[in-house]
Amino acid sequence: MSKSKSLKSLAALVASIAFFFAPHAFAAEALVKPVPVPDLSKLPPAQAEELRQSRIEFEKIRPTLVGDALAQGYAMMGAAYARSGFYAESAVAFDDSIALMPDDSRWIYARGIVARMQKQNTEAQGYFEQALTLNQEYLPIRIAVVNARIEKGDLEGARKLLTDFVAANPKEPVALAMAGDVALRQKRYADAIDATNRALAIDPKATKLYGQLADAYTGVGNAKAAADARAKVGDGMPALGDPIGLGLVQVQLPAQPNAAKPDAQPGSTGVNAAAARSLTPEREAAFLLATKQYDVARQKLDSALRNRPNDAELLAIYARVEAADGNLAQAKTRAQAAVTANPNAPAAQFVFGLVLEMMSDDRAAQLVYEKAISLDPKAPEPQMALANLLMRTGRYDEAATRYRAVTQVDKTNGEAWTRLVAAESAAGKCDAAIRDINGALAKDARNGILMELFVRVTSTCPASHAEEKRMALDYGGKIYQQSDAAPVGEAYALAQAANGKWDDAVKTQQAAMFVLVRNGRRNDLPAYRDFLQQFQAHKMPDHPWAPMSEVLRPERPGPDPKPIAK
Repeated sequence: MSKSKSLKSLAALVASIAFFFAPHAFAAEALVKPVPVPDLSKLPPAQAEELRQSRIEFEKIRPTLVGDALAQGYAMMGAAYARSGFYAESAVAFDDSIALMPDDSRWIYARGIVARMQKQNTEAQGYFEQALTLNQEYLPIRIAVVNARIEKGDLEGARKLLTDFVAANPKEPVALAMAGDVALRQKRYADAIDATNRALAIDPKATKLYGQLADAYTGVGNAKAAADARAKVGDGMPALGDPIGLGLVQVQLPAQPNAAKPDAQPGSTGVNAAAARSLTPEREAAFLLATKQYDVARQKLDSALRNRPNDAELLAIYARVEAADGNLAQAKTRAQAAVTANPNAPAAQFVFGLVLEMMSDDRAAQLVYEKAISLDPKAPEPQMALANLLMRTGRYDEAATRYRAVTQVDKTNGEAWTRLVAAESAAGKCDAAIRDINGALAKDARNGILMELFVRVTSTCPASHAEEKRMALDYGGKIYQQSDAAPVGEAYALAQAANGKWDDAVKTQQAAMFVLVRNGRRNDLPAYRDFLQQFQAHKMPDHPWAPMSEVLRPERPGPDPKPIAK
């Protein structure tokens, strides 16, 4: 977001949250430190005045704020100071945000960025690592930790972070590009070639990656492929959308005579004018939604809608924001407006269906999902949403048809393959699931998710013979050596149990459950405990997942969980 927009929005934001929190105000000063007032004399007059007024407005409203609202106010003040190069003052403001909301990964991550700006790299890594323990999904946090580990020489630690993420998000070019870079540093040239090619297939404009690809081909002695790749090298790189990080750096305005180059500006962390321009209101709102910054997303969307009041994409994103924040009636209104604005927009139809499903109107949701699919049969979101709805209501064969449609369009979609196998197994057709997975492995033999699925279904399917179960044990051991992720551990435990190694299966399943606890996924423990108890009783599960597993019983989509009051 631009500096000017962010500074001007601060007063409006704190005023709006004050309206809700003023009746509950109490002294929070014991938790925070006073934020120093910086010397603004070296700033351009207009910028200095905006920053001064923002601080005045914040101080005026601060006594009426509590909890998350107060933390967000300090964070916005910290961001404003960081953009102007006042890193010490920014650090204090973010420290206050963290003191008020210690489990909010946004402010910890932002504090790490400020530490980097201060060249306090060790401290920055500590903040990034802490943020990652709280938020495994926001890719910029993971990339920050990866970069810090690379700088420390911990290439294997960086590799594992990327491998885990790519396994669950196989279509993210930034993570694949980084995985290729780490593999190249480790001289694992074949892996570097694979990851870099996958990144380029997803983002062909990322032509700078051809240099990385050329180095990898050189490593395996393929001079012709290296030369071909090097001839394609350009300047494009995969875009990493990071509204939190972007909000902390100076965004450049169009070049003026004698102006410094964008990358030379104070506090630059590689986010330049081109990156700022690529962050459209739609993309920025989507990222703000992903990081649960609903109020800021609404402000961004309101501003954009003033110029484009009937934009179906903006309205659909607005519906998602309202739905995520639990305002389902408003979400439905926004979704209907998006469909009215453009009835032939698949994304608008999908969001409308999603809101209807959240409101438990499954029949209407199914019809709208089908409309979205008819408009764009290759779009994965409506296919997956409809398949999950069908799966949840016990229509396994119909669900399998929808999941299979996604795998045919996107052969690397790990979630679709996983749910296809679950649907076929639930329908009593595990032999068909084995054939599907064998066919996929024949084309992608090193795909870890496919290997895990082969291990699960082969170990539990009554149609499997002894040789296939031994093969499952071999595959399970190989993928378990590469990743200790809980699903991989459970798959290996199934293979051990299928081959009569009951004690080993118990130990492996217990280790998988420990990983769940470590990663804050205690809600998944009951399903894992079901298999553990069967292993302890020397009983082989008859399905690849326990009956209460989310894979077999997809949850109804709903609003994002609200933070627990402290």
